[in-house]
Amino acid sequence: MTDLSFIDALARRRLARLPRIALHVARQALADCATVPVVFSSQHGDLGRSLSILDDLARDEMPSPASFSLSVHNTTAGIFSIARDDRAPATAIAAGEETFLWALCEACLRTQSGSSVLFVYVDEPLPDCYRRYADYDPPAHAIALLLKPGNALRLSWREKLAEATTSRPLSLAFLELLFAGGSHLQWFGQRLAVDGIWHGSAH
Repeated sequence: MTDLSFIDALARRRLARLPRIALHVARQALADCATVPVVFSSQHGDLGRSLSILDDLARDEMPSPASFSLSVHNTTAGIFSIARDDRAPATAIAAGEETFLWALCEACLRTQSGSSVLFVYVDEPLPDCYRRYADYDPPAHAIALLLKPGNALRLSWREKLAEATTSRPLSLAFLELLFAGGSHLQWFGQRLAVDGIWHGSAH
């Protein structure tokens, strides 16, 4: 059950599943903490809403302005900042199958200024028409971490060689690293091999 009581009721009614679960975990991770920079990320964003806009255009119909405004990649970041009356910097990132990696790197780099950073990643199953082109179809999931300066997490990556591609997205492999009692992550994408070591704790 997502708790979006901190979002204005009118805005809340317009939200699809993807921004709902992202906003829920973001709020849970940040709670009542002071203003912090935010990095929101998603490989595909609200692709269902974007697809409906493309369908409208294919029928020579004008897409709904409200649907368009909610389809852009930084929608969730904007809604979150408005709901919290928060003017801290917010970044929205999409980088293909490596979105989780580069967004997490962005968030970690931002902690070098000495402040905490809220990192959020979200994805959901692809619409049927796109599913055939994907290496995997992710379940609906959202991750939010309040990162602080330190060395609990170390990531490295290199060009992938002959290794088989991992059959799940990096985000889910990272969740296993955090909550399955392990300390080492190894993931192989289409281009990169990613290694990670975690010495911290997660909630």
